Amino acid sequence: MRWLTRHIPTRETIHEHRMLRPFAPHLAHPSLWRMTRRSVPRGVALGLFVAVIIPFMHTFIAALLAIPTRANVAVAAVFTLVVNPLTIPPMYYAAYRIGSWELHHDATLLNPSAAERFSSELSRLLFWVHEASGPIAVGILTIAALAGVIGYLSAALAWRFWSRSRWQQRPAARKET
Repeated sequence: MRWLTRHIPTRETIHEHRMLRPFAPHLAHPSLWRMTRRSVPRGVALGLFVAVIIPFMHTFIAALLAIPTRANVAVAAVFTLVVNPLTIPPMYYAAYRIGSWELHHDATLLNPSAAERFSSELSRLLFWVHEASGPIAVGILTIAALAGVIGYLSAALAWRFWSRSRWQQRPAARKET
């Protein structure tokens, strides 16, 4: 937490950066850069949601979307790193299974009788993509929404416990001084 707070850009560094100067009024809001009880859970939820929905350039997109939602930009960018090349295949397989269940779609990955009509490997691959795209899209949306909600609630709860412990330590610190 301390490392993150030391490396978060400040308003002054944004105004000094030549490329960000035109956007400085939009980037000057304090909740974008400070660790507050509202901006951190928003950043966690936004980062997880964008990471699951968008498999590429998700860090940049999450940082961009953090501005209108008043989420912490650094937290949103960091939490997109949960999804990486190792987690994408199992996540998409789970998305297909969840989407098939939600759409009451046949849960087999490929219907053999329908696939026999296509002779080449490329046409079989395209057939599979066509058949699986609906369940995968629904599953990805479900996983992203659940990840965002769970991330928001977890971060808000962790923030509450952390701030409560800090408040309980204050009287003991006052007695020492």
